[in-house]
Amino acid sequence: MSVPKLLGLRNVKVPVTDLHTALDWYQRVFGFRTTIEFPDADGVVRGVHGELPGIGDVLALREDPVAARGLGVFAIANFAVADRLALQAWVAHLDALGVTHGPIIDTPRLSLLVLANPDGQEIHLYTPIRD
Repeated sequence: MSVPKLLGLRNVKVPVTDLHTALDWYQRVFGFRTTIEFPDADGVVRGVHGELPGIGDVLALREDPVAARGLGVFAIANFAVADRLALQAWVAHLDALGVTHGPIIDTPRLSLLVLANPDGQEIHLYTPIRD
């Protein structure tokens, strides 16, 4: 029996300890734009779904402090960028925002940049793999 075909990635759901802090950070760092809000039974918004420029409507943030703390520094997402020059532009952008990040790491096959969201979960920005 063959494996049924997938059409693509629907979304990445990230647990956060504080939705307002996380939402502000993802807006400033990635230009995140909310498209859907998820209120709880009391009408308090505990989650959002939205767009990342260049990628689409793919990111969901859900307030779940226990799950967020449980991930520790686990890398929750790896995003593609065009090339090393694009990583340098990200470094300048993050520096202008005061967002802590590591240095650009060059390997024989690719380059990457590591940063962490407000809960300390890592996000990696990768160049395409070089042959």
